[in-house]
Amino acid sequence: MSNPATPPRPADCVIVIFGASGDLTKRKLLPALYHLWEGGMTPKNFAILGVARSKYDDASFRERMFDFDPAQYPNAEKWSAFQKHIHYEPCDSTRVEDWPGLTHRINALADQHGIKSQNVLFYLSMAPQFFEPIINNIGESGLVVDGKRVVPVKKDDPTWQRIVVEKPFGKDPASAHALNQTLSKTFFESSIYRIDHYLGKELVQNMLVLRFANTIFEPLWKRDYIDHVQITASETVGVEGRGSYYDSPAGGAMRDMVQSHLLQVLSIVAMEPPVSMNAEDIRTEKIKVFKALRVPRDEDVPKIAVRGQYGAGAINGEGVTGYRDEDGVGPQSQRDTYAAMEFHVDTWRWGGVPFYLRSGKSMAAKKTEIVIYFKPTPHYLFREQARNQKPNQIVIGIHPNEGIRMRFEGKEPGIGMKMNEVVMDFDYVKQWQVDPPDGYATLLLDCMRGDQTLFKHRDEIESSWNAVQPVLDHWEQNPQDDLPNYAAGTWGPPAADLMMQREGRYWRND
Repeated sequence: MSNPATPPRPADCVIVIFGASGDLTKRKLLPALYHLWEGGMTPKNFAILGVARSKYDDASFRERMFDFDPAQYPNAEKWSAFQKHIHYEPCDSTRVEDWPGLTHRINALADQHGIKSQNVLFYLSMAPQFFEPIINNIGESGLVVDGKRVVPVKKDDPTWQRIVVEKPFGKDPASAHALNQTLSKTFFESSIYRIDHYLGKELVQNMLVLRFANTIFEPLWKRDYIDHVQITASETVGVEGRGSYYDSPAGGAMRDMVQSHLLQVLSIVAMEPPVSMNAEDIRTEKIKVFKALRVPRDEDVPKIAVRGQYGAGAINGEGVTGYRDEDGVGPQSQRDTYAAMEFHVDTWRWGGVPFYLRSGKSMAAKKTEIVIYFKPTPHYLFREQARNQKPNQIVIGIHPNEGIRMRFEGKEPGIGMKMNEVVMDFDYVKQWQVDPPDGYATLLLDCMRGDQTLFKHRDEIESSWNAVQPVLDHWEQNPQDDLPNYAAGTWGPPAADLMMQREGRYWRND
């Protein structure tokens, strides 16, 4: 994570992107690297090598990347200079037989671009079934020269080889553990970057500043004052042509969003103050949160978790097809396009405070936010008026309305004592006159600099799976008859509201 001062440029390296013909490289990875380069934040000497089975050469691959969205690269002269760093190697990286040629190409590009070190950043950007063979082939290729050495080859200028792994990181605890074991055969934990683009978002990082740099917040950040916490990630889009993947055993809102992104956000909300801002100290406190997550019993699942599936509806006046009518989706699919779950962090700070996480597709609005609900005052002075007042809140908008909003009570001007809500609003864009940087740009820079602060540790991965797997098992064993149970363009199934109402709470749908 970036320091307050401008960090030095990363060391020279070759960036190898496996699955480079896919959508992620076009939409996110190359635009992020371009904007880092434009800002002088890439290495002085670097090469980007896309690897996939599609038959491109350097020129046709560059054209395809640029052709995707010229708005990403408005300056043709700059693009022309940047694209000289982009190369392509057509091969099947899961096949051992293809690796001698690929290894030769990586070494040749290092020479071509004046990269004197053996620094390589491997990026896995493809379907998870290909992770294991590619990781094993990297280990057998001879490219990882320092990954298993206690002492670097060159003490004064150590080389590095790092690997970035996209989600999904497993589909259950056993597969996540197996992938971690495969990675550990070739790379030290300090060289493994399990990426989560939510952790690259500016307002998620700002949580650390909000909590630990402000005396007015941290003393209240505990069970004595906080009633509950809500974390929402809602989308107005559906599965966007990915029906076959989303309907697979690895898909669904609980696996795709709650287990990965939203539990990571929870860990930053709930962590104890770290000893320092170093990556190791921050991750240590996050791991403690994950290990303190309560693992639900099967009989608890109906009370603490709700699944939903969207049917036909309308969003912004346009008709939306129901999930089961999407290509690649079974007519009796039980896949959750909406998931809500109550979590508990069983620590002294958070004992008795529920964390409600929800995520869904084809919902009424697109938003990602954290809401801290404070406990009510005894209301002895304002008993009658207080019955209709909302509790004090801190709302951290992560996307698209980046900012922090505080809701509290104030007196309306005039005669009498009439209370009304007051909102203090910190708008990130208006305050700083900048748009938040793309999360991938932040995270790729940290990968090249060797900063693991915003990346998942293996213990976080495995503990998060343990916390949600009982719910997934219960859903698998108990098919739901009423699916689909919410119309596209609404806020999800009624059962999610009932789950909150049982405790006298409600979702923030503003």
